[in-house]
Amino acid sequence: MFRVFVVDDEEIIRTGIRNTLEKTEGRFLFTGEAPDGEMALPVLLELKPDILVTDVRMPFMDGLELAALVRKSMPWVRIIFLSGHDEFEYAQRAVSLQADAYILKPVDSRKLIEVLDRTADRIVEEQRMLRTAAQYTRRSEGERDVLRSHFLSELLAGGLSTAQAIDGGREWGVPLSARCYVVCQAECSTDSAGRQQVRAVVDHLLAGQEDVVWFFEGSDRLVWMILGDEESSACDRAYEIAQSIRHELRRVVEIDCRIGIGGAVDRLSGLPQSCQQARQAVEWLRSLPGGIAGHGDLSAPPEEGRRFDFRANMPLVEKLRHARLEDIPELLDIYFGGVKEDDLQSVLYRYYLLMDLVVTAARLDNADQDWKKDPQQVLHAAGSRESTLQYAEDTLRQVIGRRAVSGNVRYAAEIRRAQAYIAAHYSEEGLSLHTVAAEAGFSPNHFSTVFSQETGETFVEYLTRVRIDAAKEKLRSGRERMSDIAFDVGYHDPNYFSYIFKKRTGLSPRDFRAACGADMEKIPEENKEIKGHTDSGKIL
Repeated sequence: MFRVFVVDDEEIIRTGIRNTLEKTEGRFLFTGEAPDGEMALPVLLELKPDILVTDVRMPFMDGLELAALVRKSMPWVRIIFLSGHDEFEYAQRAVSLQADAYILKPVDSRKLIEVLDRTADRIVEEQRMLRTAAQYTRRSEGERDVLRSHFLSELLAGGLSTAQAIDGGREWGVPLSARCYVVCQAECSTDSAGRQQVRAVVDHLLAGQEDVVWFFEGSDRLVWMILGDEESSACDRAYEIAQSIRHELRRVVEIDCRIGIGGAVDRLSGLPQSCQQARQAVEWLRSLPGGIAGHGDLSAPPEEGRRFDFRANMPLVEKLRHARLEDIPELLDIYFGGVKEDDLQSVLYRYYLLMDLVVTAARLDNADQDWKKDPQQVLHAAGSRESTLQYAEDTLRQVIGRRAVSGNVRYAAEIRRAQAYIAAHYSEEGLSLHTVAAEAGFSPNHFSTVFSQETGETFVEYLTRVRIDAAKEKLRSGRERMSDIAFDVGYHDPNYFSYIFKKRTGLSPRDFRAACGADMEKIPEENKEIKGHTDSGKIL
């Protein structure tokens, strides 16, 4: 079944095509319709059809503009143009957009079905060729991955001499030269479909990370090694990656994993020891749904059925060391989740919880004096459950903020340089993750991970916010044309700019300008609207 989306400003045309598709005995499915390209674009991005049937001339955004945007974001979509104008210019542009067909109106139902059938056949053939190529690639790459994983498993099990390890690393393209090593393991229990998603997430996160060697051992165990220059930074890097993997798996695959981190070793011969420590940490977490544990956190296994909390064998300080402000709700849930409801009814118990949190916060940066609190103040905060939770949240926010201010943010300088570059070049349509990453001195994949961790936003989210904020300032003046503003902030398509602006702010650019009290009487009449053409050629 091939999904078809129809865009035409004439309702009778859309209805006729829908009725025609219903007679194809299920080969084609009418998935949606829109009267113009501007209204169609966000729906298309959500539905992702196989075939787009669109009129050429429409108000607000014509079919050629729509096709250009669809071709950029969804290159697999097949495009069929409809037009009542037998003009060479339109046909020529349709060809440049790699259209599958150009049909003149009125549309004959038999002609439409013939075109759709040919288009569907091309889709089937293309998918067959892609499957054949993918199968061959998977077979050759899969065999190599199996042998590489076997080599690394032998290395971590202590079954290879140093000479064998170096030779094998050279053969399999595995860099093993480092001053210290940390072995980590993640256990992710899921079904076969989930395992493929886990592999995709891990591949995205760790691809291009030159200081990380990783592989899957069995179906559910991910193993990676940190290759570092000194022990403390290697351990920090291990926790950083563990946090990223756990966060992304919970967000994308909706599963939690158990991650164990071994101790740092300075020789290849020490890898089995670090690997065993990581495995023991995973076992220590066995009774929990997920979590991260280092070998230094181990003492006794947690009580059966008891939720993990910071006062147990893994201190709060270890969690806070890599926490961000957006992690606070999760931290609060973990901290208070293991407390019995009856215990929370006690003022003294709530006071104990808050004082324990304050002491732990002081341990994070060895700032006992700065963190000394008035016991009466803490006791007052413990007066109710609500005030207890609020005080805990404020304390976590303070300690995370102190960590950032004190310079514990590892890549603060690089991120500031990237932000400065974005501020200077946001108006350039070609500004991309790759160009900013190069300016900051990172690989694109590593920069994407670091930027999200340090700013709390993806690169695209941050760039969009900068551009929209700049557009707001220009709109407040009430003097520039909408198309000029769009161009000045990095959008060369005014309609797409309008769509992004409304999605971000809840208002169209024109409504935002009006809400800001701009003097619209000073603006030339032709500049008050984003240009669009009707069939009569009038400016809207």
